[in-house]
Amino acid sequence: MAEPSNPSRPAEPPPRLRRLLRRAAAERQLRILERLTAGASVAQVALAEDLTARRVRQIVAEALAKREVEPPADFVPLQIGRLNDAMTVAHAKMMAGDLQALDSVVKIVGELDRYHGFGQTETAPSPASPGAIGAPGRRPRQLAQPAAQEAGAEIFRPATR
Repeated sequence: MAEPSNPSRPAEPPPRLRRLLRRAAAERQLRILERLTAGASVAQVALAEDLTARRVRQIVAEALAKREVEPPADFVPLQIGRLNDAMTVAHAKMMAGDLQALDSVVKIVGELDRYHGFGQTETAPSPASPGAIGAPGRRPRQLAQPAAQEAGAEIFRPATR
């Protein structure tokens, strides 16, 4: 028995065509996400994919809703790899004389330290906390004196002639 056709609903495409359509949609979604990750704007991606900006945003929202969260063990090496790539670019610019790249290098080093476990283990006190430097009614803590000065030893000074 043939099913009665519903004029308000289009006919189902054959299974082979459905697979091809799903594959094309997945490839388009991947291209869109790659372009956005590379720094393109939504408008640029929409123009390249011959879509509206609204549709690009919908595709991104759908992709993010379906996306599984990566386990931290997989995320850390991935992020370190990204930071290493960024460090290579920033360091090359810095060595070419771009002083603004120095700021980027310092930030990237801080992030790399954090991912490698060299970051601060304690949180810094907030300005309102009683032990904070600059808190009302508190004097700044003095820096530690070198051991030679604490013991009363004289500092070596070269003889002048």
